[in-house]
Amino acid sequence: MTTTEPQPSSPTVQKYWDAVSRRLSIESQEMAGLIKHQGEKGRANENSVQLLLAKVLPPSVRVASGEIIDSDGSASAQMDTLVLSNTSQPVLFAQTDEKIFPVESVLLCIEVKTTLTQEEVTDIAKKVRRHRKLKGSTGTDPVFAVFAHKAGSSPRTVAKWFFELDPADRPAFFLVNDAAIFGVVDDTAPSGYQVVMPFAPKAGEADKYAFGDPATSDVHYWKPFAAPAGDQVRIDHGASMLLFIRAVLRALSEQDHAQIEWLESYLNKVRSQRVKFRKDAEPVLETSPPN
Repeated sequence: MTTTEPQPSSPTVQKYWDAVSRRLSIESQEMAGLIKHQGEKGRANENSVQLLLAKVLPPSVRVASGEIIDSDGSASAQMDTLVLSNTSQPVLFAQTDEKIFPVESVLLCIEVKTTLTQEEVTDIAKKVRRHRKLKGSTGTDPVFAVFAHKAGSSPRTVAKWFFELDPADRPAFFLVNDAAIFGVVDDTAPSGYQVVMPFAPKAGEADKYAFGDPATSDVHYWKPFAAPAGDQVRIDHGASMLLFIRAVLRALSEQDHAQIEWLESYLNKVRSQRVKFRKDAEPVLETSPPN
């Protein structure tokens, strides 16, 4: 069994976002125990993602929730988190509590899920289809993404749900925070979609352990990557959260609302290996993943 040699400690940015990820998980778990009403529980989890983004995004954008409309009268479903232009578009519906947004002002919309189940993934696909019907006058459509606090099944099963969607119905990217699963549209991948789970064994630990091994007692960090009761890896929440944040910022950069060239020098130093999920094959452990 392969063990990991002592390595330099993770960069500060990776440690920071690992703490952010754990904080979100703890908050979601605490809310689940304190708030019994499912709607209010969901709103609390949506608010935590909005607050996360509001603190990391540049002042050229703002965060809200509501419906997106186009000039033909089409409307999106209610969206949990919207990232809007704060500089280049007039605020058309600002005379009341702003809950309706022209598609031209929306850069990114994020569907937030408390627990991601197969039914929720099916619902996401329906919302993506409805989202595609919106027609803006600028020629640029808002990016559709997903943030889930908790996985409703094993990591491989979650990946399978997204692989089974029609490619046109997949979100541009997604994160399942508690399991550190990140997925993104990737035209170079055989399935057109890349789904990974970063992992980072500590010095002296094996890359993987059998299910039930005493080394894997902390269920927050150890997740199976193939069978639900199969071998497990120490997942890297900081690396997966940074993949999500980079995808958010890249989406804004492509629409001229964020300058991120300097960011890559930090993100390229993030240490992590990855479980790479594949549509019709066993997952593989990548020890030197591409950026």
